Amino acid sequence: MKRHHLIIIASAILVTIFGCVISHAGTTFKLKIPATSCGGSPTVKENIIFIRSHTPPQAAGNALAAQFKARTWLCYYGSAFEFKNYSNFDLIVFNGHNHPPLKHKSNGYPIYLGYLSLGETHRKGPFWSHTRDKPYLLKKNKYWDSWLVDIRDPAWQSLIFEKAIPQIFERGFDGIFIDTIDSSLSLRSDGIEDSILKIIKQIREAYPEKLIAVNRGLTILPAIAPYLDFVVVEDLYSYFSFSKHDYINVTEKTRKILLDQVAAGLQANRNLTVLTLDYAGLNQTKLAEEAIEFSKKHGFIPYVSTYKLDQIFYYTLNR
Repeated sequence: MKRHHLIIIASAILVTIFGCVISHAGTTFKLKIPATSCGGSPTVKENIIFIRSHTPPQAAGNALAAQFKARTWLCYYGSAFEFKNYSNFDLIVFNGHNHPPLKHKSNGYPIYLGYLSLGETHRKGPFWSHTRDKPYLLKKNKYWDSWLVDIRDPAWQSLIFEKAIPQIFERGFDGIFIDTIDSSLSLRSDGIEDSILKIIKQIREAYPEKLIAVNRGLTILPAIAPYLDFVVVEDLYSYFSFSKHDYINVTEKTRKILLDQVAAGLQANRNLTVLTLDYAGLNQTKLAEEAIEFSKKHGFIPYVSTYKLDQIFYYTLNR
């Protein structure tokens, strides 16, 4: 069934029961209520689309965000741009500037989020010419050839709001995927947490009809959760160790800490969707399957890939 058909049906039901009016924009629904009323195997399964209510409580006005709930997701920064390679995932994160075509099937899926690095700027990224030698560059990340930035700096925030985010949405993305929050938090500087909260709140206010996902930021998740649709828990079960050059299991102690932080965030937004991102080698099927099962056991939506996210693993489509 096409998305607009579902909208018409849902509108009719709500008007009949509650006297409400629904308007649709992009991938979200705005509910206007009268004041007096209430890598791996190439095998892919077809038709993996599910519907579920999804309501970020602090979305602008009385907006009712995204009635469609993804069961599978993909994070991919590789170069295989054929639609058939990724068409059966429900939710997809792509590079916000160099990405495959944002095509949709007849049911309106996949939903696309464009990558946005909030706490770092990459030397090969689209805005390096704007950020090179700027005073807000604080520390080099040797693993990714990028620089941690001072997100408190007004010049950096202007670049984010005036160039980075608008360009992502101009390309047709349904929302944004905000990364490198933990890089900023690792600086342990006064005002960083407040700045992250302020920026995310401003994004929500500026784009009430768009979807917002963040990668980690779990130590401040209760504060930012009300403005989010998705949170990604990276390295919940397994991760890539740069020092050992291998994929390693996360310790049970660390998993417990991460799960407790997620639980605290869910208290602030009971409709927050939790995605997990774990890592395994191309031939580490057992590790990948264990990570998927661990995620699902806790009610999360898993994805597993290589640490560069340049391969598409289909494990989650085969379940």
